Amino acid sequence: MIRKMIISDIVKVTQIESKVLGNTLGIDFLYDELNVNPFAHYFVYLINNEIIGYIGFRIYDDSAEMMNFVISTNHQNQGYGQELFDYCLEYITKLNVKNISLEVRKSNTKAKRFYTKNGFLKAYTRKNYYENEDALVLMKEV
Repeated sequence: MIRKMIISDIVKVTQIESKVLGNTLGIDFLYDELNVNPFAHYFVYLINNEIIGYIGFRIYDDSAEMMNFVISTNHQNQGYGQELFDYCLEYITKLNVKNISLEVRKSNTKAKRFYTKNGFLKAYTRKNYYENEDALVLMKEV
């Protein structure tokens, strides 16, 4: 089941982020996104009432910026990420979003493969975006 993220989801989401990504956007950041930021749209994927992943966007006018997207390690490669992404793509299309952008670590081949498969193209590189690693900025027209 996919639903909008709520405050009580934050701790579990940050635990998944830390385990899978080695870092997290942080409890305070996510709390502010859900409570303060009117442009934030976050969703969680649940199996048997347990959060297995989430995705978050900021939507400004006709553009969306993906803030983070993660599926727990033991649920990867089973189609859950694709299902969550497709759900959000349909959601943002209804809000008249015309393009999506995101940053991905240059070394994250699994994520780059997923985004390429879903129609994202490299726009440019942000040097040392992740402390000591470059980020690729990818874009997709919706």
